[in-house]
Amino acid sequence: MTSIFVVDDDPSILRLISEYLRKEEFHVTEYPDGQHLIEEVRLHKPDFLVLDIMMPGINGLTLLTELRTFTEMPIIMISARGDEMDRIIGLELGCNDFLTKPFNPRELVGRVKSMLRLVRLGQDQESEAFSKVIQAGNLKVNEEFRKVSVEETELVLTSREYDLLVFFAKHLERPFTREQLIQQVWHFDYLGDVRVVDDLVKRLRKKLSEYAASFQIDTLWGYGYKALVKTG
Repeated sequence: MTSIFVVDDDPSILRLISEYLRKEEFHVTEYPDGQHLIEEVRLHKPDFLVLDIMMPGINGLTLLTELRTFTEMPIIMISARGDEMDRIIGLELGCNDFLTKPFNPRELVGRVKSMLRLVRLGQDQESEAFSKVIQAGNLKVNEEFRKVSVEETELVLTSREYDLLVFFAKHLERPFTREQLIQQVWHFDYLGDVRVVDDLVKRLRKKLSEYAASFQIDTLWGYGYKALVKTG
């Protein structure tokens, strides 16, 4: 049975989300705050997390940052604020989707199911199509340990930076629009500003240049981006 953790300090919302998920035969564990969430995730390794942003004590964005240091499970964040910046920060820190309260619990359940299907499909495709180590010029990606290195020096990347870099490394020379990158790397139809891709590419370029990587990301003006390996 698929295990889902739900974290929200509002008892009525916590109960509502849990009831709808249980109707779909998910195993749901409720948490009224994030005080012990990190330890619980490490111990029980849930398949999915629904995480509120605004909570007393440790907020959801802080928890997300810590979670992404050791787990890639899908995470939907929810917030009572309709602040676009919350959405952008959450996505950049590694959440997979974002809902603003009030929302239809059926929509949440639908997004959970869709995301779980995509994760399983992606795992199957990657196991069949890609090896654990990708070499692109002097850049090496070890997917098993989620490590990226240039000439034996490891790059420090955020979860989303890593995901975008790996996608480009697997599709060298292929051009992609910003919308395509959102769909492929974020794994859902993101409705916010696609310029979040530009910010992510800018940060990646800076880090790659600092380590003299031969792997680079080129801008295709009026279209999007493509990755390639510099020669000579």
